[in-house]
Amino acid sequence: MVDVLSTFVAIILSVVALTPIFLLVILLNRSKIPSGTDPAVIKRLEEMDNTIATDTNNALDQVSAKLEDFEARITDLEEKRTNVKGFKK
Repeated sequence: MVDVLSTFVAIILSVVALTPIFLLVILLNRSKIPSGTDPAVIKRLEEMDNTIATDTNNALDQVSAKLEDFEARITDLEEKRTNVKGFKK
């Protein structure tokens, strides 16, 4: 029983000790890879992002205006609506 317990503790300690070391090695290896972010590319991406945001805002404004117009027309139709007379209840 003591051998099983000591083996289990050894496995847990090795995992606790080795995992941070492996993660550190992976992080150090990835940090050595040169980043391919060119300032011109970042500038172009920012411009495209601004264009997308502007176009989206314009489209949402148009949809909002159409919805307001639609609501106004529905309100006008509701005001003009009358009950049909001449039918017996």
